[in-house]
Amino acid sequence: MLRSKELKMKSELQEIHKLEDFVEQISDVFNINSTYYSNILVALNEAVINSIIHGNKSDKNKMVTVLFEAKNKGLFFTVSDEGTGFDFENYPDPTDITIQNYTEIGRGLYLIKSLSDSIVYDTDRKLLEIGFTISSINKELAVSRIQSLHEYFKTANKSVEV
Repeated sequence: MLRSKELKMKSELQEIHKLEDFVEQISDVFNINSTYYSNILVALNEAVINSIIHGNKSDKNKMVTVLFEAKNKGLFFTVSDEGTGFDFENYPDPTDITIQNYTEIGRGLYLIKSLSDSIVYDTDRKLLEIGFTISSINKELAVSRIQSLHEYFKTANKSVEV
């Protein structure tokens, strides 16, 4: 089974189509439903566009890397670029209507936070990890189905014994 996969792209917006193929391949392997697929794709799209435009300043000689890892807690995507990083903790909230230069604040990070189950920025390595706890949903569903089957067979065995 697929445990990790890497995608490298030049810092050009025309490269973004590669991200959709990348997410689609992972979604096929893990049987991701359309809601989670959309959340993953939009969150990663925002992260990669931020990396291209703000991180690498659209320098075609710099790369953006997306690393996928399937872990016990879910599916995780790490986005990194060759830029200088940003202040993740003091990033302005685009929903705050009291901000003076509202139009200059991007909504990408807000969307990523809203669509993912976890988001961590590593200041030292300048990379953003975006997590989706999909595996736990599948596990809960599997456990529920197993319990239903056990109940069914208990009932079926009782009626057969009579």
